[in-house]
Amino acid sequence: MTDDASNNDLALQITNLLKNSITSQNQSQKQSLSESLKIILKLNSQNYALWSRMIRVAIGDKSKHLLSHLTGDPKPPEPTDNQYEQWEQDDLVVFSWLIQNIERSLASNLTEFPTAKTLWDALVVTYSSGKDKLQTFDLHLKSNSIKENGSPLEDFWIVLQGVWGEIERRDPNPMTCAVDIATYNKLRSEQKLFQFFLNALDRQFDPIKREILRWDPLPSVEGAYAAVRKEMAHQGILGTNDNTSCMDGSDHWAWH
Repeated sequence: MTDDASNNDLALQITNLLKNSITSQNQSQKQSLSESLKIILKLNSQNYALWSRMIRVAIGDKSKHLLSHLTGDPKPPEPTDNQYEQWEQDDLVVFSWLIQNIERSLASNLTEFPTAKTLWDALVVTYSSGKDKLQTFDLHLKSNSIKENGSPLEDFWIVLQGVWGEIERRDPNPMTCAVDIATYNKLRSEQKLFQFFLNALDRQFDPIKREILRWDPLPSVEGAYAAVRKEMAHQGILGTNDNTSCMDGSDHWAWH
């Protein structure tokens, strides 16, 4: 066999491998889109903010290009375009996913919208309160009233993170100058730290709190949480209740 023939055979094998790979990927994607999509909660009149984030993540996880059916960017093809039929099929899939994750009493009134985006936009108008200052005020009150009360540290942290995230979504950093933005973020970070340590954590963590609050500079609230978890793991390994056993300023750089 000549070198040219060998090269042609190799090129043909590579071409077939690429074709098979592309076909397999397309079949896998089609199978993924044909499956139902369920998240852990269904939309009701009380949970829109959390639901909307979760459903966007779930749809994006299926296929990022499908998020355009919620945002309208890029615009859908014209009905005369060769790609329109595929777009319409994908849109019906996204529409059905939205309906599947809405409480039945609400979903029954939402099936007449022509596209996934028109349905999505209607939900935004109906349930999103935007920058409603009263709701922002209520969230601040809620964040200040949250207590650990013996719940697992990880569960308690997730609750706080959720409230803080919603506050920042409704009341974002208003500064425009880079220095002012950094200063504002630092103040908010310290507020979270003091709220987390001085107001919310159970009294059993008082020794750890005192140690961390002596650090200079203070850690971020995320760094402080990591330090508390590290100490909890240390206590579990050693089987001790001595909260002061391994907290010293020499370690805290890792959690900033």
